[in-house]
Amino acid sequence: MHRNALVNNPSPAFSKNSPRSKTGTHGAQFTPARDSRNRRVPGLYLRNERYYGQLWVDLGNGKKGARRFPLIDGSSEPIRGLQAAKEALEIRRHERRERKLPILGRKPLFSDYCETYFGKATVQRKRSGTVKNERQALSRWCDYLGHVRIDQISTPLITSFMDKRLKGGVFRKRRLDGVSERTANLDLLMLRNVLNAAVDDGLLRELPKAKMLEEAPAPRRRPLMPVEFDRLIKGAVTACIKNGQQLADYLQFLAFSGSREKEALRVPLDDVDFELARVKIGGDGLSKNWESRTIEFNPKLEALLRDMFARRPPDSSWLFPSPQRGNRDEHAKSFRVSLNIARKAADLEWVAFHDLRHYFCSMCVMAGIDFMTIAAWLGHKDGGILVGKVYGHLHDDHRRKAAQRVQFGTP
Repeated sequence: MHRNALVNNPSPAFSKNSPRSKTGTHGAQFTPARDSRNRRVPGLYLRNERYYGQLWVDLGNGKKGARRFPLIDGSSEPIRGLQAAKEALEIRRHERRERKLPILGRKPLFSDYCETYFGKATVQRKRSGTVKNERQALSRWCDYLGHVRIDQISTPLITSFMDKRLKGGVFRKRRLDGVSERTANLDLLMLRNVLNAAVDDGLLRELPKAKMLEEAPAPRRRPLMPVEFDRLIKGAVTACIKNGQQLADYLQFLAFSGSREKEALRVPLDDVDFELARVKIGGDGLSKNWESRTIEFNPKLEALLRDMFARRPPDSSWLFPSPQRGNRDEHAKSFRVSLNIARKAADLEWVAFHDLRHYFCSMCVMAGIDFMTIAAWLGHKDGGILVGKVYGHLHDDHRRKAAQRVQFGTP
């Protein structure tokens, strides 16, 4: 196979009257393509029953040279006919004029290019947790594709890996359990990040056409009821001896503001504005979408924050200061261990921090707040679509009361 080959798919058998069969030349050599009248077609060659095009291109060192490359169709399959090969070659000539041809020459191995990818400034700006997840996913791809050059990663190779991920098995002496369609799709997204970077670097012309797997619908989250929320807060105060009150404050802040777990921990006292009756979330630029947002006080949130400010330690500038900060002014890192204790005491071991964000949204929906306003408080950019599809859990009692207000005809 020529070193510049972009695909590695079996080619169709040529008929005995095809130009290739008339040459009688060994299949590993390039032979000029000929038409039905045995005339040579300029720029077209055959090798191993595949059509190749030849162009004079800039080699990147101030010189030009002739380079041959396989001709493929829109599905990354080898061109099957002479006329289609002529058209594909003309497209490549146009790309050369527009300086859109991929970089020619031997491309890097997938495993080597992954390190190039992680060295890019755009990747290094991602959160450490995001980069860690990408490294884990791409290490699995490297186990399977690390020896393949970046331009030879084809759709069959990708779908084969996805199938193995679903079934589970041994990957380069490392056993992996079978995963769900969603997990396999996340791995595919990580691969696409790398391949998109390769397209930007001129190593690829286009991405392999690998489709996402159809995922089973996620199970509906069980909504947290108000009486259960009160029980959780009581469990935090009574069961967590060292930081029960701070945990209770934190859980209530999540429930009354709809903040995410990590971004709530990073709220400084200066971002709480009692004069304008609002609190800024994500002022450090580290929120999920890199943007800050403001949440106007509701009665519960304002009462909680005034109580917290009355009890705030004088040596910290954070809403939730670290109990182990010593002489340093740091915010708390996590309440996960304490949450495990509190929810066990409240017999609510299924509750997670994100359930309190759902709790906030459900209460807002049942209070009649419009979805666009709720979406702005949550930091969603879809105008409220996700609120209606995922977050808007309506309690049974609310639906029963709503049903009693429905009237048909003249009362």
